[in-house]
Amino acid sequence: MASLLAPLPRVPRLAPLGFLQSLTLPISITVPPILADLWESVLRAVPKKKTSHMKKRHRQMAGKALKDVQSLNKCPGCGQVKRAHMLCPHCVRDIKNSWKTAQTA
Repeated sequence: MASLLAPLPRVPRLAPLGFLQSLTLPISITVPPILADLWESVLRAVPKKKTSHMKKRHRQMAGKALKDVQSLNKCPGCGQVKRAHMLCPHCVRDIKNSWKTAQTA
């Protein structure tokens, strides 16, 4: 019973912070000169937080916005407005319909 009530041994107090900051330990890490540049870039290239999906997409799509169509012409066949150097969608639709009716007949 006496061993259960025995006082705990005294723990020495820790040194003040100023003493710990002035304490320097001789630790050196040697990196081969070939990997020195790569090692520095690897240590610095670590992001602190994950980039959100929205921010990543904004960065990737910067300068790639849709532009207004400037080159519009009239189709010589039907007179509808179409893009320059493109087939007229109305004429193409009419040709497809005529081919379908010709194949079924």
